[in-house]
Amino acid sequence: MRLAPASFAIALALAAQRGSALDKQGSAHGGNIGGESEGTNVSGSVMLGSALYNPTYAARPDNTGHALFRYAARADIDLIGSRLSIPIDVNMFTDRDQPGLGVFKPTEFDIIAGVTSTWPLGPGAIELGSRLEHDRPIDRGSFTQTYVDVRSRYLYSLARSFPDLARHALDVTGWVTLGAFAVNPTYAARPDNSGKALLRYALHTELSLLHDLVSVGIDGTMFTDRETSAFVPSELDLTPEVIVHLAPFELHLAYETDMPVDRSGLTQTYAYALGAWNFDFRREPGPLETRGQIHSP
Repeated sequence: MRLAPASFAIALALAAQRGSALDKQGSAHGGNIGGESEGTNVSGSVMLGSALYNPTYAARPDNTGHALFRYAARADIDLIGSRLSIPIDVNMFTDRDQPGLGVFKPTEFDIIAGVTSTWPLGPGAIELGSRLEHDRPIDRGSFTQTYVDVRSRYLYSLARSFPDLARHALDVTGWVTLGAFAVNPTYAARPDNSGKALLRYALHTELSLLHDLVSVGIDGTMFTDRETSAFVPSELDLTPEVIVHLAPFELHLAYETDMPVDRSGLTQTYAYALGAWNFDFRREPGPLETRGQIHSP
């Protein structure tokens, strides 16, 4: 769901869309260009988040309510290292408009599962995969959003090509994504739930400072509408963020805006904090961005 959490919270536990915009799934193993080529493993994260400012971000797929808290978990199940992996993401959101302790009760449940394969390519790596997402309300209403997509994603790390960056404790990492909604009965192409998404264009980049103690990142995702224009974007989701890494914990502070770009309509905006705890059954977990992005709700 594209929605979001209106106060501050951090986490003890993790690893970025609702309706049509939020990308709650990042790269499997995130930006890990040099992933294991064999062996089995389970890694992931547990996350707790809260909106700090939320004028318009919804708490259900039908755009009702205002998201407050986000409860999430992610797992990457490696069957043959990063060559064959099963990523699973689960997200729940609560509604700040609920009375009393009802603000802690989930109002939406989203699940994303798929299969990915990541291979070295040039100075980076390419990830190929497919995912199924299903977003549904759990306290009222019946509107759901579902799709199956296919996507390719090129992962990069400039420090691998420019050693001077690493010597100065710097790096620029990220990925470029092209995806298509192969099966899409209900997943929208704009924040107001109009249209049907067809293509996904995305770019994520992070500047890591002080040996990755602090990172500054920006994530942009665009969708097209199969009912109006297959290739021209109908929605833009833009999320700048600041990340503090203290392995195995992380704190993200971000501001997301999901807006239509081909016509006027609903824009969903919120600022949020996410706290995460990362785990890796095979080894001590590194910074989150070496495995997966903490995804926007």
